Amino acid sequence: MVEYKRYDRSYEDEVLKVLTESFVNYPLFWGVFEDRFKSGTELRSFYERLMKGIFRATVRKDDCYMVIADGRVKAIVIVEKPSDKPVGFWDYAVSGMAGIIARIGIRDTLRFMEMSDKTEIVVRSIPEPRWHLYFLAVDPEYQKQGIGSAVIQDFLIPLVRSNGGNLITVTTNSEKNVAFYIDNGFRLVKEENLECNAKSIGNWTFRMDL
Repeated sequence: MVEYKRYDRSYEDEVLKVLTESFVNYPLFWGVFEDRFKSGTELRSFYERLMKGIFRATVRKDDCYMVIADGRVKAIVIVEKPSDKPVGFWDYAVSGMAGIIARIGIRDTLRFMEMSDKTEIVVRSIPEPRWHLYFLAVDPEYQKQGIGSAVIQDFLIPLVRSNGGNLITVTTNSEKNVAFYIDNGFRLVKEENLECNAKSIGNWTFRMDL
């Protein structure tokens, strides 16, 4: 029995574990920061703190839901409604990222935010009201079992429709996610490469018209 529940902080440790493990090799995060650290262990420690800060900043503005089965959080989904304001520097600063900002400096923090904004340029240029799938994270232990597809088909689409929405957007920096979104009814709007630290990071933008 799968249950979709709105996030509450009593589940924070479980939710952060799912989010961190799901995005551990995500190109955007590693592309911006990996040159700042001498060892993989140091980078991983920083990454875990970063994901915690990103999550707390994001849920200040956007809605987070948990996918719970057998008493465990197996996936999370974070959705930006048409009326939600973008996550900004202040949201990061008050969400436990002060230490991270001090560690990497204001310049690199702003560079990360700039890169994050670039991934959303195409989405934010869409004039119609849209629901944006900000994060979809499935615990790696339960991936390839249809959970991600069920989230989109059985939860996200009905959620948007029940609130009068007719457009869902999503972006990804991971090429392996492209087929997943197409298989679940999204249409590829744009494929591009973003430059960061002399590296090229792929960026794919999708939309689903309901």
